[in-house]
Amino acid sequence: MNNSLIRGVIKKQCPTASRYELTHNAVIYTDKTGNKYVAKRNTNNIISLYNYLNSRGFGYVPRLNYCNNEGYVYDYVEDNVTPTEQRVSDLVKMDALLHNKTAYYKDMTIDEVKEIYEKLNAKITNTFNYYDDLMTMIENKIFMSPSEYLLARNCSSIFSCLNFCKKELDDWYDLASTKNRKRIVLLHNNLSPEHLIRAQDNILISWDKATYDLPIYDFIKLYKNNYDKYDFNVLYKEYSNKFPFLEEEKKLFYIILFIPKKLEFTNFEFENTINVGKLCNYLYTTDHLFMENEAKETEK
Repeated sequence: MNNSLIRGVIKKQCPTASRYELTHNAVIYTDKTGNKYVAKRNTNNIISLYNYLNSRGFGYVPRLNYCNNEGYVYDYVEDNVTPTEQRVSDLVKMDALLHNKTAYYKDMTIDEVKEIYEKLNAKITNTFNYYDDLMTMIENKIFMSPSEYLLARNCSSIFSCLNFCKKELDDWYDLASTKNRKRIVLLHNNLSPEHLIRAQDNILISWDKATYDLPIYDFIKLYKNNYDKYDFNVLYKEYSNKFPFLEEEKKLFYIILFIPKKLEFTNFEFENTINVGKLCNYLYTTDHLFMENEAKETEK
């Protein structure tokens, strides 16, 4: 992929390009005057995306230098050293700004609501049955392995989360069925601290997966990938202060967060025990996020 990018894009934009730095999905190169650029495959109609962002007043993107159907080139910007916690805080605030700038309402039919309901209901049921069968198998053993014992000690948390999801999903359906519109935003869809460049003006890079959907999905992906690294109680409040979720969005947000992933056991018991511990930590952290932010609002 990188070789074809060099031939099809970089050499057209800069015939004298040299000193290539190859990454997984980009090429950083230098021209004869020492200026650096980044070249990427054009997989998401980048010109259309940039035009839309500019029309909505969101300019926190790298400056395009060249673009064709094969790929595009933007100016390389040196990233300033920043504490990771500050970087992810700025990332969440920028995402909230992106959603504020691009939000609009779209008609929603009852069939769309049913489709979401049925998909999530099937996932909840499937996950419940998976862990129910797994626990039956474990409890029938004479001796449990450390990972099985840890899972048995915490299985009530898994089933509690799934029962919560089932109830909340029914409530969400009753609420969403009364709505005839849904709120859509442009999702970056690939939020990560390393995708925020801290410079004179912060810049958000890696727009290859950008799409239009409900605003909850950016935060969900960021949370699932980093729940154990940062204080998401603070990050959620920072996001909500600038772009609060609607009531039906909140319900869907927590339903998706609380559905635990299925553990896949291997022949390596140490790895299995670590994975069970991570699942327990995820459920505890998510429950804490909910209790700190939404349970208090419910009481009020």
